[in-house]
Amino acid sequence: MQRSHGHRMRYAMAIMLFLATLPAIGAPTCIPHYPTPATLAAMFDLARSTQQALDRLDGARVVLLARGGQDLSRYGLKHSHLAFALREDDGNWRIKHLLNHCKSDTSELYREGLSNFIGESALHADLRVGVPSPEVQQTLQRLLQDPGTLAHALHTPRYSMIAYPFSTDYQNSNQWVLEILAAALAQSDAQATAVAAPVVDRRSAQAWLKHADYQPTRLHLDLSKRIGARFFVANAAVTDHPASERISGNYSVITVESVFDLLQQRKALPQEFSIPRSAAAHGASP
Repeated sequence: MQRSHGHRMRYAMAIMLFLATLPAIGAPTCIPHYPTPATLAAMFDLARSTQQALDRLDGARVVLLARGGQDLSRYGLKHSHLAFALREDDGNWRIKHLLNHCKSDTSELYREGLSNFIGESALHADLRVGVPSPEVQQTLQRLLQDPGTLAHALHTPRYSMIAYPFSTDYQNSNQWVLEILAAALAQSDAQATAVAAPVVDRRSAQAWLKHADYQPTRLHLDLSKRIGARFFVANAAVTDHPASERISGNYSVITVESVFDLLQQRKALPQEFSIPRSAAAHGASP
């Protein structure tokens, strides 16, 4: 009896030791990464092409830019990361977006140049550009310019790359952009109808999105990925999703496509186009 009890104790201790290692396994490791000369050339070429293409947009002040990042090709998706590009008073276009640093569980809002935003995606993906209507651009510019009080109020630092669109527990890059757009579109609705409720925080932004019938993309994650998101990956969580999604593995996520679809349905995206990566980038290797 004592031997059996001792065996169970050793087994329990082994399980506890294994569980104790999980945070260490999942902890992000930052390793400095320096682009190769070929990568830098591709980044700067695409940034220059982007600046020129945006400059040709008559009167545009705020556009949406989508680039590659996470490889979503198995889902038939080309772009993964969405941001705002604002034309500032000096004539340059600069990016405002949410980034998760070093695969951690937190995020920050960043303002940076086009080449930094494009990064190594210049090697393997074109840029997708969405040009909102002038009215929406005007509202976006007001929301995003300093001090940007509402833009910051709509940011939650707790990060998950597969954050549920209708929960405030976590947030990812595309979700911040979507909720800013909800605030801008809600203001347009209010001006048109005088009855629409304003967006003042993330909950009201998501309430507006539900009312607008926003449809997220459904992506299937197999069991191994779901276990990884639960125990081993700091920048992914599934606990904010409904139980039905966690059981089936079919998760509602905010994709570039779903955001563009919403704007098109609202007739708030009169123009969109792609900016191809340079010919030199096609032969480059990371």
